[in-house]
Amino acid sequence: MPALDGVSIEGKDEKVESGLNRYGQRRLGSLRYDYQCAYTFECDLAPRAAEITASFGRSEPITKSGELMNIFIAFLLCINFVYSAFAQERKDVQALIQQLQDRDKQARIAAIKEIKSLGVEAKAAIPALALLLKESDDDLRESAAEALGKMGEEAKAASPALTEALKDRNDRVRSTAAYTLGQIGVEARLAAPALGELLKDQSAWARGNAAFALGKVGEAKPYLPSLIELLKDQHENVRRDAAEAVGRVGADARTAVPALALLLHDNNTQVRRYTAEALGRIGPEAKPVIPELVASLRDKEFVVRTHSAYALSKIGLEPKAAVPVWVELLKDSSEHLRSYAADALGDLGPDARVAAPALIEALKDQDRFVRVSASKGLGKIRAEAGTAVPALIETLKDKEPLVRASAATALGVLGAQAKAALPALTELRKDQATVVKLAADGAVSKISSSETKP
Repeated sequence: MPALDGVSIEGKDEKVESGLNRYGQRRLGSLRYDYQCAYTFECDLAPRAAEITASFGRSEPITKSGELMNIFIAFLLCINFVYSAFAQERKDVQALIQQLQDRDKQARIAAIKEIKSLGVEAKAAIPALALLLKESDDDLRESAAEALGKMGEEAKAASPALTEALKDRNDRVRSTAAYTLGQIGVEARLAAPALGELLKDQSAWARGNAAFALGKVGEAKPYLPSLIELLKDQHENVRRDAAEAVGRVGADARTAVPALALLLHDNNTQVRRYTAEALGRIGPEAKPVIPELVASLRDKEFVVRTHSAYALSKIGLEPKAAVPVWVELLKDSSEHLRSYAADALGDLGPDARVAAPALIEALKDQDRFVRVSASKGLGKIRAEAGTAVPALIETLKDKEPLVRASAATALGVLGAQAKAALPALTELRKDQATVVKLAADGAVSKISSSETKP
């Protein structure tokens, strides 16, 4: 890479290469730094700045100096650097497309691998990858289908070729093609009939990915009977993908509820997780399975408990039945679920007033977001002032601003019943956190106005 005039890059073992960062995201301009780099100005940059600005259509020289000028010049250098990186990347993609036609198989595989790492940034390679789906070599066809999957919706032009690949002699190619069509989404819906046929494939991965794809392209409903049958498949990946696809049908998948209820006891965590999610998507039509979902709130896996709670809220519980369920969930080991339970109780309004003691106890939770949800919940259920107000006044002293603000808001919701909190709320108006001061102001206003009403 050419050096930047007037700028030195200080860092240890710097690497500049194409690839992904540790979060699986593409870095700007295909650059990955293993260490932080410092940029130091070592000379007068005015000549270089003039050269750069000329490339932007301005030919007059820049002669100013000083700290502000150096900052401006640095900005111009960065623009030039990034632009060059993007231009280089476009050039690299064209080179990779040419490499896809190489006679050497390994060279082509290497090019496909690099295109996969680029993802949608290499979308110019889509036509060439689609052509590779007709190659005689199994590895090339499979890799090409996988690379197209990294393009997502951008690969819609390759849908016909991928649909044809669903009939490939190689089960890995069929499976990968199905998954890629799912990644393309609704733009690949014309592949639904071929995907429906693939549900009968001898390969478990092909069956599972066909189910997944039908859900993603929005065409699972016509194949519901076949998908319900796949819920009993001996392979866990097929049961998982079938459950997800059934869920995407929504309320019209009511006939699948009995089969899904059985899968809540599946040995595989992901099967149970997607089953709970599917029941939530079906909504009120899944009410017969509420007891099983309540039992799933005690599942050993957090992800299953989470989606079971989500499903119960979407299906809808009668307040009388819901209160004990959410109160019990306030004791969960996960702070996320405890917070969810407090919010759910609050959403029930005054019907959940009997849950006030549990919410007051939750004000002492070690997690701040649980305390926030508990505070808001006490206001929403219109808790009895005798016990709730003293607890909320104490919470106004919480170390976390969001908790203090939520407690103040809850006191404001309680109105005249919370008049005993006025001195503490008035003092809270001096809080250093703006969110707390605003909440305190609002609470004082609401309580004061409530007192003056006849």
